[in-house]
Amino acid sequence: MPKYKFSNISGPVTFPLSTAFVDKYMPEANATFVKVYLYGLRLCYLPGIDADNKKIADALDILETDVLKAFDFWESKGIVRRSSDGTVEFMDLSSDVEAQKPQKPAYKASDIESMMKKSDIKQLVSHAEGIFGKTLSQSEIGTLFGFYDWLHLPVEVILMLLEYCASLQKTSMRYAEKVALSWAEEGIDSIEKAHEFLSATENREKNTRYYKKLLGLRGGKFTDAEYAHIVQWTEKMGMPPELIKKAAEKASDVTGGVSFPYINGILQSWYKKDIKTVEDLSKDEIPKNTATSRQKQTQVSNRFVDFSQTHDYDFDAIEEKMQKKRMRK
Repeated sequence: MPKYKFSNISGPVTFPLSTAFVDKYMPEANATFVKVYLYGLRLCYLPGIDADNKKIADALDILETDVLKAFDFWESKGIVRRSSDGTVEFMDLSSDVEAQKPQKPAYKASDIESMMKKSDIKQLVSHAEGIFGKTLSQSEIGTLFGFYDWLHLPVEVILMLLEYCASLQKTSMRYAEKVALSWAEEGIDSIEKAHEFLSATENREKNTRYYKKLLGLRGGKFTDAEYAHIVQWTEKMGMPPELIKKAAEKASDVTGGVSFPYINGILQSWYKKDIKTVEDLSKDEIPKNTATSRQKQTQVSNRFVDFSQTHDYDFDAIEEKMQKKRMRK
């Protein structure tokens, strides 16, 4: 009876599906073969479950011969392996995922010499040397050419990328390559997208400096979560800086420091009350203070009224008692 196992199983509580299967193998398989593979893989994560080809066929409402054909197909692709006792082993596809990652080309001296004959590449190298303020080595030129040939970034975008690196005082080609890889992964492959990214980056840096000072924080950068709060308060909720500072002061009185969750809670409560300015906040607080003051005055007044109204003194009787005391003396 066939059994199913995974060659590198990590535990019974998960059912991972390799991206390599989806990207590389699934497109060339018919729907039935995919169903059999997925169901068989699922069985690998159910310890103690015995299944044979007939049970799989019944579960998927297909013919048993379809199950056999499916495993024949997947075995031919090298992603399952069947032993003589009928056991079907699902192979670990992590190596396929690594293989799918684009590999950086190694450009030879002859490649560089050939590419330098192209006017746009020659101008790219010349501008890059001007931006970085140095003559590029053959290795650095190869890396630079990779941005164009390997990562498919336009020359104009590459120059914007180099200008950005230089503005950060990062003029090593290794750093530029990291940025280029990041841009390629994020799809920043046009002048418009590069402008949008650079504008957003500049705004973030400007906001970071401003709100660090406003909140009394020194150095460093906001975490993504902290900056997300800043964006929410300023752009989504429309809170002005002075109101954010007020919330930070109130939060500090309670927490003894800058607590973004606490500040957020205060601002959220104000937002629900439609408090958008310091003036709105003052108006919201004044009625409470006035009401409290009036309540205290009423309490004092009531005590006086109660005192005068609940005591009905007979002054004649008091005077008569005082005369009797004097006569006794």
